[in-house]
Amino acid sequence: MAFGAGTINSFGGAVGDIFGGQATAAGLRLKAYGDMMAAKNYDLAAGLAKQNADYTATSTEIKEVQAERQLYLGLGTTQTDIAGSGFSMSGSGLDILRSGAAQGALTKQVVGAQGQITEAGYIEQSVAYTNMAEAARYAARVEQEMADDAESNSWITAGFKVAAGLTSLFTI
Repeated sequence: MAFGAGTINSFGGAVGDIFGGQATAAGLRLKAYGDMMAAKNYDLAAGLAKQNADYTATSTEIKEVQAERQLYLGLGTTQTDIAGSGFSMSGSGLDILRSGAAQGALTKQVVGAQGQITEAGYIEQSVAYTNMAEAARYAARVEQEMADDAESNSWITAGFKVAAGLTSLFTI
């Protein structure tokens, strides 16, 4: 029975492989845990962005109704002023009303367009955060698989080194 440096190196290598595989697996599992936490935060951000989009849609509807109300109040005031001044609803009076109506309609359209732009931005954020959450979950799954493989492979390579050590131990 020969107990030489090769035998010690084989057994030492086996122990090193086992602990190295365990350390690698632990590191990968910790990274996977971090990725899952990131995914949760991305999911939260996606939900908040979606809420903001909903709030913006509601706010825009309210602002459009307010703009329309202001338009009608302004047109009513203009009609009253024209009639109170003794003028008829013709000529300059109609021009003033037409101009007021056009300005009011434009204001309402601008409010609507600005609301849609803001809402679209929040929806885009929500989609982006959802995609990032899915990517983080995928990375976590891959890291878990890699951790399992590192753990298994460390035992396999350690087994080969133990076998090599035993072979050199019992070689004459």
